[in-house]
Amino acid sequence: MESNFDLKLIPEYDGRNAQSVMEWLEKLELVCKLRKVDDVASVIPLRLTGGAFAVYLQLPTADRKEVDKVKEAVLAAFAVDPYVAYEQFVSRKLHSGEAPDVYLAELRRLGSLFGGISEKALACAFVAGLPERVRQLLRAGSRMEALDLEQILARARVVLKDDLPSVSVETCFGATGSLGSVPVETTVQKCLVCLGPNHFARDCLARNRVNGRFRRRVKCYRCGGMGHIASACPGNEQGEEASAPASSPQTH
Repeated sequence: MESNFDLKLIPEYDGRNAQSVMEWLEKLELVCKLRKVDDVASVIPLRLTGGAFAVYLQLPTADRKEVDKVKEAVLAAFAVDPYVAYEQFVSRKLHSGEAPDVYLAELRRLGSLFGGISEKALACAFVAGLPERVRQLLRAGSRMEALDLEQILARARVVLKDDLPSVSVETCFGATGSLGSVPVETTVQKCLVCLGPNHFARDCLARNRVNGRFRRRVKCYRCGGMGHIASACPGNEQGEEASAPASSPQTH
């Protein structure tokens, strides 16, 4: 082993963290390869802790010297059940803000956990997990069955980059999605309750706070008056346009 080899380059594994044991083993072997460390079996126990180290201690002394035996024991104890991996695979979708490369890599990893999957099937799963709008754009102008996985991934990168929502310079503090003074990154959408940008009526705080500090901002889209919403419009009962709203300032 190299004298300048830093074990901290390899994360510890205790069998409980979110990192998969297969991913951890792959990183360990990669670091050992890059640092030209041949005795991988001796490195593994140095980065095992907790329950994972207990599994290693249960191995016969002879097996502890064989990297394949050590890997087999750790994988048997902590690898994801193949049926669970399959369920995760079929339900996996592209997350909001997630890079398509990361999404594909996760699909590939889950596929390997339940026995492997062909590139064609992986491509189908990749496309199926994309948003409907992105799938439509991918299919436009080309036959998907004629593209290989790398070509589909390349097209997905372009489509997702071009399909990013525009950023509004305005911030609506009546939307439940607002984060202080940070603008909400979404397409410009006007609320029918308060007429503010970047949120729908169902998310508007003013909808439930018309008697609070948002009251003056509420505008009825039925009569155009301020201080109330359409469902509470006086014109609903009188069958005519509402008079001056209750919260409208009086002229003197």
